[in-house]
Amino acid sequence: MIRLIKLWQVLELKMKNIRFDDSLPQMVQVIAEMLGEERLLRGVFLRDISGRLSFFSDTELEQDLLDTVSIQLEKLGPYIRLDRPLAGLEEPGTKKILAENSLQIPVGRWVVRMVDRRLVGADWLREPTRVATRPSRFVFASLKGGVGRTTALSVVAAHFAAQGKRVLAIDLDMEAPGLGSILLDKDTTPEFGLIDALVEVKFGPLDDVFMADMVGPSSLADRSGKIDVVPAFGRRSISNPGDVLAKISRAYTEQILPDGSVASILDQVSTIVDYFAETNRYDVILIDARAGLHETTASAILGLGAHVFLFGLNEPQTFQGYAALLSHLCRITSRDEPSTEWLSWLTMVQGKAPDDKESFADFSEKCRNLFAASGIISEKLATQKSVPLPAGPFNDVPWDDEISDEEVSNSIDNEVDTICVLEDEKFRLFDPLSKHDLLTRPAYAEAYAMLLRRIDATIVDNSGA
Repeated sequence: MIRLIKLWQVLELKMKNIRFDDSLPQMVQVIAEMLGEERLLRGVFLRDISGRLSFFSDTELEQDLLDTVSIQLEKLGPYIRLDRPLAGLEEPGTKKILAENSLQIPVGRWVVRMVDRRLVGADWLREPTRVATRPSRFVFASLKGGVGRTTALSVVAAHFAAQGKRVLAIDLDMEAPGLGSILLDKDTTPEFGLIDALVEVKFGPLDDVFMADMVGPSSLADRSGKIDVVPAFGRRSISNPGDVLAKISRAYTEQILPDGSVASILDQVSTIVDYFAETNRYDVILIDARAGLHETTASAILGLGAHVFLFGLNEPQTFQGYAALLSHLCRITSRDEPSTEWLSWLTMVQGKAPDDKESFADFSEKCRNLFAASGIISEKLATQKSVPLPAGPFNDVPWDDEISDEEVSNSIDNEVDTICVLEDEKFRLFDPLSKHDLLTRPAYAEAYAMLLRRIDATIVDNSGA
């Protein structure tokens, strides 16, 4: 007991002005010192929707110990629950908390478990869905606009259509829609968009007629294939722009199912994508995710069983933002699941890259360091060199069909996958409806060579060939 008192004399100054980021490390230290490391690692922290913490032990706690530790925990300030900062195994609700799915959070030399209650952002707590194979699904995501994400998706759609494939492109960015206006004209824009589906589904299941009225055919597809588009906004929203904000506020809400269970935005979007996947009308589904770390981004990155392309420029904002995403992914994945299980479906894409080999090498190194700092790969792996470019000098990346897909993808399971899309003045003001040749292979082959080879290799892997 004397040792504990001395400990608190040392820590007392640190308890002043505790903020959100300080609260868990401080509480972990208290639990480790007063209950022991074994109880710390076997128990679970609970953070409520306001951010207050409590600890649930998987062993029974004597009342004297419970009272002593609780008193010390209360000194940690506003981020500790005052009504029950500590609970033993015998107390009501403890076993239920211990059995819940939890985050794995590194704190000092320990990795502790935490159940995180959230009023919003709960979809970010879901573990990633395993990649679906048929039809192949690809998500194009970024932290901000203006990095070439939607343009790249349009190029990939045209590339697949030219191969005779049937492509479905879905715009999940309801607050900054762009895919529909790029690939559809006023005559091919469907009656409804994704925003309508996420509003109407709250009143009951969507029938086949409604789902068909969400899809518009793009005139930009090569004759040998097709590109269908589910835009964020259909004709109804375009004709009634005053209702759009009202729809957006309702689109993100939960859906109450007939059995009383709740479907989050991730569940709703996943159901819509699965519907189109199960029709057997498409070989490939491309999803344009909302920029940033919004709830719909969680559904795109975690819930659709897709290979995810994370776009960004070679600038500090890119790596600062993705540090938050990747660190979180480490927390939500199982401690027993190899990182390569989900590392293999992430590809970092340097958008609008200069025609410079050194710039791409610098971007790749920063990505490896980012993944290492996030705990996804080892520091040793981060220092390894990236896979060489397919062939030739960087300023003339050829479309060389003699290079095997294995050479392009041989690093997927053992290092960070990085590619680039070259800056090309032709695509700065991207309007393929006015300039159809932008979506022809001679126009895009050089700038998008690495992306297209990477995505073709993934299609081959998924087909089992």
